Amino acid sequence: MNNEYQVITSTSEPESVTAATTAVTSTAVSPETAGQLYAGGKSVLEVAQACGVTYGKARRLIRESGTPIRDASSRLKGRTRRPRSAG
Repeated sequence: MNNEYQVITSTSEPESVTAATTAVTSTAVSPETAGQLYAGGKSVLEVAQACGVTYGKARRLIRESGTPIRDASSRLKGRTRRPRSAG
């Protein structure tokens, strides 16, 4: 019985892995783009989904663009309870 092993050493990645990695890292989103989407009425989550980034990254990009983040609690004031009936 002959037990031979072939040792393969390779430092290069397959082309498909390199291409996929390059595609992911080259899709940089500018703060201006995120700010424009948010100022146009999209939520932070919608901006994140449109840009292909996380929620936190989308908030950071919006803030970097100089666009003020809307206050969610002020939007909901007076709309979370039914008015009390008199009597």
